[in-house]
Amino acid sequence: MNWLVKEKEILGLIEFENQTQLAEFILELAKYSDRMNHHADLNIRHNMLSISITTHDSGGLTQKDYDLKDEIDCIKKDDY
Repeated sequence: MNWLVKEKEILGLIEFENQTQLAEFILELAKYSDRMNHHADLNIRHNMLSISITTHDSGGLTQKDYDLKDEIDCIKKDDY
């Protein structure tokens, strides 16, 4: 997956074959995010998922953001 790293956020866009596949991906992401207590902002448009990752408390990027990005890459690669 291609990511765009901006000053205060990491942005990504994923296209899925259908909304069921997208929903299953979000469920896996939510499980991981809850375990690490760090959540991305998600925006769904039909079968497209846009992702914005930032650490709101710090006002920018932290290692948690890069760890979440890497996990999203693993979930996407392994299952979808």
